[in-house]
Amino acid sequence: MGKKTFLMLLLCISCSIHAISQTYYYYYQGRKIPLTLNENKVCISIPKTCESTSERIQTNVQILVTIKNENFDIFVITQSDFEKLTSLDFWEEDAKSVILSSLYFTENDQEVVSTPYLNVRLKKEEDEDLLTLYAEKYKLNIVNNSPLMPLWYILSVTLESEKSPLECANEIFESGDFATSVPDLASIASIEIESTVPNITTLTTGESSEIYDLQGRRMQPEELHKGIYIQNGKKFVVE
Repeated sequence: MGKKTFLMLLLCISCSIHAISQTYYYYYQGRKIPLTLNENKVCISIPKTCESTSERIQTNVQILVTIKNENFDIFVITQSDFEKLTSLDFWEEDAKSVILSSLYFTENDQEVVSTPYLNVRLKKEEDEDLLTLYAEKYKLNIVNNSPLMPLWYILSVTLESEKSPLECANEIFESGDFATSVPDLASIASIEIESTVPNITTLTTGESSEIYDLQGRRMQPEELHKGIYIQNGKKFVVE
């Protein structure tokens, strides 16, 4: 093999590796669902204990979408505004108090934001200790568990987490130790300003607001099958 041919082969391998590393996806009902990274926006999540950081960010950039809940202030901003933040004097210190995640486009071109949360379903109740081990491994916080659905748990990444919520959810599912592990992908179209506490709850009969699946598609009640859906800014599970 000539030197030129060898270099071209190395370049092709390098490009292939890069392409693979840039592939985004999540699992839903056991299927790998592809995502396309939205390179124009960034999601910044700030723990409620870091109020001053939250105020500085809101003062210095334009917030496109705000998702507030009891644990985080979650802001969607443009990539250019994020770059502006990183150039400000306070950012080096404030960066220690923020969790960064991404926005994506689904197969049907719905824009979704990856919040700090992920939802994990155990195979059996005895797997609670196993979930704790995974939470420790990925430096996740176990947020809560619904008494009505004891196998479902909501977790969140923390300031110490080394991987994104999407990566954590995917790797936990790929371990084979759990029934389901899905990231919290909130459809921008279904988010209202100052909305939503990520939560797993039950569907209340008589609610008339629109229902979305995790890909941001509007669903009719008769179309629902097993899975997680969003209504009134909250998640519910159809068993």
